[in-house]
Parts: sequence; C-alpha cells; structure tokens
Amino acid sequence: MSNTNIMSTPEPWTLVAEGYVTDTQPVFEQYCRKALQQAGFSGAGKVLDMACGPGTLSLLIHDDAEEIHGIDFSSGMLECFNREIGRRGINNIRTYHMDGQNLEFDDNTFDWVFSIFGLMFFPDRDKGFREIVRTLKPGGRAAITSWAPVSNSTAMQMMFGAMGAAFPKKPEANSSKVLTLEDPDNFKREMEQAGFTDVIIAPFDGCWQVDNVEAFLDSMVRGSAPITLLKNQLGEEAWAGKRAIMLGYLEEKLIDLPVTLNSQAWIGSGAKREARYAP
Repeated sequence: MSNTNIMSTPEPWTLVAEGYVTDTQPVFEQYCRKALQQAGFSGAGKVLDMACGPGTLSLLIHDDAEEIHGIDFSSGMLECFNREIGRRGINNIRTYHMDGQNLEFDDNTFDWVFSIFGLMFFPDRDKGFREIVRTLKPGGRAAITSWAPVSNSTAMQMMFGAMGAAFPKKPEANSSKVLTLEDPDNFKREMEQAGFTDVIIAPFDGCWQVDNVEAFLDSMVRGSAPITLLKNQLGEEAWAGKRAIMLGYLEEKLIDLPVTLNSQAWIGSGAKREARYAP
C-alpha cells in the first residue's frame, strides 16, 4: 500500500500549520465532535491523538480527558499545538514528534485513539491501523476520519472546479483504480484486517459557511497543503493570474450568498477485541 504522495511527507503540513490554526481548525472541530460521539468517548483513561496537527481534537476534550498524548510528524504543526497548550496552561497533554506507522508506545497503552484526517495520508495505512490496535487496551475504542468522494461534497466540488479552471488537467497515463479510504467498503475492510471489531463506517456532512467568495478562496488556500505548495512553486506573479481565474470561477458559481456548503467525511470506528482467558 506504499505510495510517494508528497502529502505523506511532513514538509507540506509544516508549511500550512499556521493556516490550519486560523482557517482549518475551526471547521474541523465539527468532525472531531462527531468522531468522539461515534466512538462513545467518555473521558476516562488515556487518549492518543494520532496525526494530531495543531491539536484540534485534543484541545476540545482536554477538560474532560484524564491524559492525552498527541503525535505528529510535522514539527510546524506541533509548534502550533505546543504554543496553544502553553497559552492555556494545559497540563494533561503531552506531544511527541513521531511517526504514526511506528508508535513509540507499549502495547495496550491507550483507552482511546483518534485520527482526524491524518491516517488517510499514511504511505502504509495498514501499519497505521495495526499500530492503533497494538497500542489500544483490550476493549479500547478508536475513530478515524477520511474524506468521502468529491462528488459527495459541494465545498470540495467548488474548490476542485476552481483549480480545474486555473490548471486544466492533462490526460492521465494510468487510470487504474487505487484503493483509498474514500470507498467505505474498503475503509471497513482495512480496519477489520488490522484487527478491529464492531467496525462502523458512517457518513458525516460538515458545514462550510461562505459569506464572501474571496475570503472563502483565501481560507481554503491557507489551509490546503497541495495548493499552498503550488502557490509557492509558481511565485507571486504567476499565482496572482491563477488566483484571478479561480476567483472568477467561484464568483460565477456562488451567486446567492451567504451559502452553506457541505464536505462529507467517512468516520470509521471500532474496538480492540477484549482479552479472553482460559477458565
């Protein structure tokens, strides 16, 4: 299941860390709340926030949770997270610069594990899933989020449409289907193969409020690692021309403002099987 996707490397995420804090984190909170609800989070025990980014989920639950451990491979994301931990004087969260495919924790450590739009990018998702199962205590529960297909999400359709207008696609040389977590059946299969039981894959529609088209575009750019990478590669003058095309596309599509767009995610939840002892 290996790939060379640049989104599987830390650099793009460090690049957009500050944009995540200002623009993405407030939107992602709704997905975190739904994942917590689906997992049945009670607050008791130890929590692992895998690929924690700037700490969106951890910061939501720190008042209720006993102990939280946040790991990420992006030093920039952890910098933002640690800054907020210090600003709020939080003392029950620890952060680690760590690879989610090789967790440096003992077996049976955590009662809860969450990964909000993180594990979906792992080069070896199976390893990531298995590391969650390994570090969960028997009976412990996990919830992982991944985006649903673009066709299920009006917000993503707008942004991909704008990008397509500015950057017309070249014909793809290889059209073979790659299995991703966008497919809920594959999502469930990967979780079960890794050792999860009671697996549920449920859709959730997050809401993106658009009051101003230009603000919407700039917010999406600041929080999108692929677009920010492209912007930096092009340089200011070339990007300004592409941005004008994208803005024109969105202004043509989003006429009646304000409007609420949706962005659908799959939330996969499951448990580690309880230990069975011989009588």
